[in-house]
Amino acid sequence: MALLAGAALSLATGGRQDIGFDQILSALSAQLDEQSLSIIWDIRAPRTLIAALIGANLSLAGLLLQATTRNPLSSPSILGINQGAALGIAIGLVFPSLVIFNIDTMAVLGAAFAGGLTLTLAGGLKGTLSALRLILSGVAVSAFAFALVRFTFTLDDELALSVIQWTTGDIADVRWKQATPLLVWCLAAGVMTFFMSHKLNLMALGEAASKGLGSDPRFTLLFGILLASILTGVSVSVAGPVMFVGLIIPHLCRAGFGTDHRVLVPAVMLCGATLMLVADGVSKLINFPEETAVGVVSALIGAPYFLYLTITAKEID
Repeated sequence: MALLAGAALSLATGGRQDIGFDQILSALSAQLDEQSLSIIWDIRAPRTLIAALIGANLSLAGLLLQATTRNPLSSPSILGINQGAALGIAIGLVFPSLVIFNIDTMAVLGAAFAGGLTLTLAGGLKGTLSALRLILSGVAVSAFAFALVRFTFTLDDELALSVIQWTTGDIADVRWKQATPLLVWCLAAGVMTFFMSHKLNLMALGEAASKGLGSDPRFTLLFGILLASILTGVSVSVAGPVMFVGLIIPHLCRAGFGTDHRVLVPAVMLCGATLMLVADGVSKLINFPEETAVGVVSALIGAPYFLYLTITAKEID
């Protein structure tokens, strides 16, 4: 019900054309004038779907990172994966000759590189992963990647002006075709992660216990980082680096649904989609008729929660 309410809020808000909930229902049976139908189906509906998919993808990425690193503060934004994806896109836009396949691929490569670098600096590949070093490494990689993004865009003034809004996390101008990679990876990653639930549950017991029960914690860690990087990359390529969604939702779902990943996987995807839909609706209302980037709203929600987690955590290493 919350997901449907969030979708209705996202569809009904935004723009100077007043479209109510009753008109949204009428649009399902094509009982509206052509202009209203076009606004709903060509502008608002793809935005609503994409907001939900991005929320689901980033939340699932956060769950994977927290489970595989056994660190409750892990998320794409904290570990530098968000900014790594943004850097990959920036390089692809400013230097088109360097693009491999397409911009989405550049985002995934940038995200994977940043995630791998953070993991390496924190000692994850040596089996000496430290929670404190992981967070510090993530902050350093994120700051460095952000600086490179800004520097890269200064090489093209015209492009820099056009992507300022995108770098704050924006879905104002999305279209149906951009939903395809998001939907494909949302479904594929959701299925893969669900079937990995047993391994993720074992990771919570510690590396030694996980090995003793027949799991390979290093493979699970690398696979989790890779899948989280892909989910983050395809999301950032559409909306820019949306912050903190992957941090908040796994925590709330563990509090509400327990720690079994067979339950958590669908729960975080649904709750993440709901949060992004609500954030999208709020982003269109708080400065009406102008819009605020949805990434700003998610950061306003997530940053205080991150501070709360760091203050209440008994120990970080």
